This record gives sequence, C-alpha cells and structure tokens, in this order.
Amino acid sequence: MQKLKEFITNNKKIIWIIASILLTIGINMSIYVVNNLIYFNGNQIIFLFLCVFIYIIFNKADKYKGKRLKVCSSILAVFLSIFQLLGIMTNGNWIASEVIITKEVVIFMLAKFITYGLLFHNIIKILFSLIEQIDWKKERKDILKPNLKTFIVVTLLLFIVWLPYFLNYYPGITSYDTHYQLMQGFGKVPYNNHHPVLHTFIMSSVVKVGHVITGDYNFGIALYAILQMIFCAITLSFVIYYMGKKNINSIIKIITFLCFAFVPFVPQFSIAVWKDVPFAMFMVWFLIGIIEMITNEENFFGKKRYLLLFILVTLCVMFFRNNGIYIVLLTLPFAILWRRKYWKQILIIFVIPIVFYYIITGPVFTKLNITKSASKEMLSIPMQQMARIVKYKGYELSEEDKNVIGQYININTAAENYNPTISDSIKNEFNDGTFNQDKLNLIKLYIKLAIKYPGETLEALVGNTYGYYYPEVVTYPVATGVYKSPFEAEQFMKLEETPIVEIPILDSMINEIYEKQIPIVSLIANIGFVFWIVLGLVFYNIYQKRYKYLLMFIPVGILYLTCLASPVSGELRYIYSMFVSLPLFIGFSIKNDKSIQENYKT
Repeated sequence: MQKLKEFITNNKKIIWIIASILLTIGINMSIYVVNNLIYFNGNQIIFLFLCVFIYIIFNKADKYKGKRLKVCSSILAVFLSIFQLLGIMTNGNWIASEVIITKEVVIFMLAKFITYGLLFHNIIKILFSLIEQIDWKKERKDILKPNLKTFIVVTLLLFIVWLPYFLNYYPGITSYDTHYQLMQGFGKVPYNNHHPVLHTFIMSSVVKVGHVITGDYNFGIALYAILQMIFCAITLSFVIYYMGKKNINSIIKIITFLCFAFVPFVPQFSIAVWKDVPFAMFMVWFLIGIIEMITNEENFFGKKRYLLLFILVTLCVMFFRNNGIYIVLLTLPFAILWRRKYWKQILIIFVIPIVFYYIITGPVFTKLNITKSASKEMLSIPMQQMARIVKYKGYELSEEDKNVIGQYININTAAENYNPTISDSIKNEFNDGTFNQDKLNLIKLYIKLAIKYPGETLEALVGNTYGYYYPEVVTYPVATGVYKSPFEAEQFMKLEETPIVEIPILDSMINEIYEKQIPIVSLIANIGFVFWIVLGLVFYNIYQKRYKYLLMFIPVGILYLTCLASPVSGELRYIYSMFVSLPLFIGFSIKNDKSIQENYKT
C-alpha cells in the first residue's frame, strides 16, 4: 500500500495525463440503445482543448487538501453525476423507446458515472476552496448603498428596463390558466380552487376596473400587468437593499441587479398574468423572514410588527399557490428544530396562518360553493408510470392488471396520449372518483408495477421530472402571447395582442436563449443548472459547518419537491421562486456570520 502511494505521488503528472484522456473519451462516448452500439466522435479539435482543461483541473484540485473537503465534494459529485447520467439516458434514448438494460448499456452508464463523478469532484473541490479564500472584507466602492434613495432608484430602474417588454407584448402575457380564472371571476363558470381563489378574485377585479374606466378588457389586463410589474420591481429591489443591510458584497449586489434587469424571463414574468408570479414574490419575502430568524433572531422575535408581517406573508404564500400550504407546514418543524429557543414564537407565527387557511378553504369555501382542486393534480408520477407501461409493456400485462389500471386511466388511449414530459393528456382522463374511494389502492398498484416493470417505472419518473435537474435539457419557454380560446362562447373579452411598440429583437433573443442556442447564457434560464447551484450552496454550508443557514433552503426545497410531482417536466414558472431567491442563497452562503451582522441596524 505504501509503495502504491509512493508510485502515485512520484507519477502524478503521467497519471493525470492518462486520466484526462480517459475522461475526455468518457465525455465523448454515446450509445444507441436500439442496437446497443457504443460510439465516439473524436474528430473534433474541441476535445483536445477539453483534455487540456481536465488536466489543469486535476493539477489545480490536487493543491487543496482536507478530509472534510474531500467528503463533501465527493457526495455532491455523486448526486450531480446521477442527475447527469439520468438526463443523458433519458434525453438521448429512453424518452422515446422502451427501457432495455443490456451489458453494453450497463458498461456505458458506469463509464459515464465515473467520468462525470471524477470531473465534478475535482471542480467542486476547486470551487469550494476558491470561495473560502475570497477576502470578503476587502473595501470596495458600493454604488448600491442600502438606503431609501437607492431602493427607490433601483425600483424605478427595474421598472423602466422592463417597460419595453410591456410595450412589445401589450396588454400582457396570458395563458389558458389566465382565461379559466377570468371565466370564474366574471361568473361564466363557478369558482374552483384549482387556481387560488384569492388570486382569481384580485386579477378579475383589476380587469373589471380597467374595463369600467375605458370600456376595454385589454386595458384591464394591461392595468393588472402594470401593477404586477410595480410589485415585482419593489420586491426585487428590496432583495438588493436587504443584502446591503446585511453587508453582502457589493459585486454580488451589482450582478443581482443586472440579472433582475436584463435576464429576459424576469421582465417576461413581471407582465405574465399568472398566479406563479406574485407567489414567487411572496416566497422571497417569506425567505427573508426565515433569514431574519437565522441572522437576527432576537430582533425578529422581539418585535411584534415583524411577527405580524411574517404571518401576513405566510398567508399570501398559502393563498397564492395551492402547494404553499405544504411549504409552510413542512418548514415549521425545521424552523423549530433550528431555533428551539424561540419555539413558542415560531409555533404562533406558523400555526395562526395555517389554522386561518384551513378555515377559509374548508367551511368558508363550502359555504360559498367553491370546489377544491382535483386529486389528480398531484398524481402525475403514478399516471405516467401506468401510461408508459401500457405503451411499452402492454403486450405483457395480464387482464387483471389491465382492469386495475383501467380503473384509473383510459387504457385504450393511454399509449397514444402518453407524453414522457407532460402528463396533461393522461391527467385529463384520470378517474378521480376511483382514487378518492381508495387512495391506498393506487399506492399498492404503483409498487406492484414498479417491482414488475422497474425500467419503465424509473423512466416514467425521470421523464416527468428530469427537466428540473438535468442542465442540458431543452425546457419549455415562457409564453409571450395572449391566449385565445378556440370556443366562440368563451371569447367574451376579445383579448388581443396589440403591441404599442414592436421590438422584434426581444422575440429573437428570447427564442435563442430558451432553445439553448447561446452558450453559457442559455444556462441562466435552465432549471437544472440553477438547481445544481442551489444544491452546491447547500453542500458548501455543510462543508463550512454553517448548519443554521440550511434553514433558508427549506421552503424552496419543499417547493422543488412538489414541482417534481407536477404535470410538466421543467416548467420554469412553477419554480420561479428558486431563481429570484438565488442571490439571497449565494450572498448568505458565502458570507461569514460576523460580516452579515456588523452593518445591520433596524
């Protein structure tokens, strides 16, 4: 063993050269699962540069020692390698074919896992070490000082920079969901809590006011879009202001401002008439409250106005998205665990809004004849499993299995309707009644089918979720138009997209980014990439033993888990909260406790 260590030490350069070549080959490796053909494409000069880059990574990473660094980077590398491997297998092969595990497939997957694992491990070691070495106390000119004047100026600048999007997409961006909510708000269909009633009421009320003023429903949509732009600008400006109050580095604040101002989906969302946008803003305020519990607990818990504001924000989180209740419920035990000294205050500020929520959505909704969202909205994973098995393994299914599956989905159309990344077609034909009669039976069926068809079960799960953790997937773009119902009877508002000023470059830029045509830049709009950053920050806090800061990741982490069960694999609006919260995660993860508190005054 000692001789082996000496040999490795004396021949590091040669070992790194060989490893670099092998890892470059591993990255270049691809497979056709139809005929189990593993192939390479080596006639590209880029792979020579990649090989050199990998060698530099190995050489650099070797300088950073420490058992804790090694363990944390290794565990994170395993997670990222699994996500990358699942994405590669799904995106290139399994998404459109039957899952067949052969010797060649196993060899390919193992080689890919080792390749990415080694590469990620060394990159993470370097990144963690470099962040640790940055001198955060170095004096820098702060052009975004945390005062009222700067807050107002930043708010106005954000609004002005976003204004071209409003002018180009006037009166705003709407979808089927917007249309369905307006149908409820205008009394065309009964109220349903599938889309939060509070948001439906506010949105339709603003549209009505706009119509009363001008006689034009388009102006009503525009009025709502303008008000939402103002709310978004205030919230995101406050993020920068708050980071300044907490003495977060000025460079991070400047980058945050530039991202909020110029990354296309931020202004796009600011004029999108969807519940997801105000929900994301309230999630930011909720997160700030959680951070206050971590960094300023005595002041936070000692002032009633802060506790009252937190209760109000918590109510908004729950009433602007139905999965908000799960975020609040599951954050509660973690908050008590992290801040046991203030468990009574935490219990009060969480339980009061929770009880109020259940009273409103229970007896009050019943009294008002407001129906609740259907159970099928959270059952995409078992629905996709059954549909995929019917499509690819239907010839193996027994009559008994077909009959049981047929109680939940339409087995005659499942194969045709099955879409690996969107469950809507299957969801629309799901039998809620059967599920509600015996919920446990669906769980038993899922487990039974998973044991019998593990490959298709795994791929059904990955196909419906990998848009949330695989950076190289082409996800769904943010809409830019006005929804028009195909049914004449539903076109009671006659909404039209009528640009005040046409700016074609906005459409071109947006399409290029979402279609992953712009290197590096396109990653900014990628859910999987941003999730990797957040997961990396979680492990960095663990590496630094700053365990209390893990609490700030809990709400978005719970939201992320609910998104995995959503009907669409990688819908940016579902997880928009993670994007706008990212500056806070970065700022507080890489800053030490003393510098966070030293510039803070209430």
